[in-house]
Amino acid sequence: MHYGYSIGIEELWKWLPLLIPFLILHLILLVVALRDLLRRDLSTEYKLIWTAIIVFVSLFGPILYFILGRKER
Repeated sequence: MHYGYSIGIEELWKWLPLLIPFLILHLILLVVALRDLLRRDLSTEYKLIWTAIIVFVSLFGPILYFILGRKER
């Protein structure tokens, strides 16, 4: 038995035009946040923690960095 919803390739092609802007936004935020973090003069531990948050918390990681991480310690 299979429970859940199975997405076929046809369904994916229908949703792709709606998903592309979100994917592009995610990549731009990810690159800009990582570049800003690496250019700042901070401790290695602080950079490692924020790098993990930016990369692994999906779209909200870079947003959290810009809201909370850029504040001077």
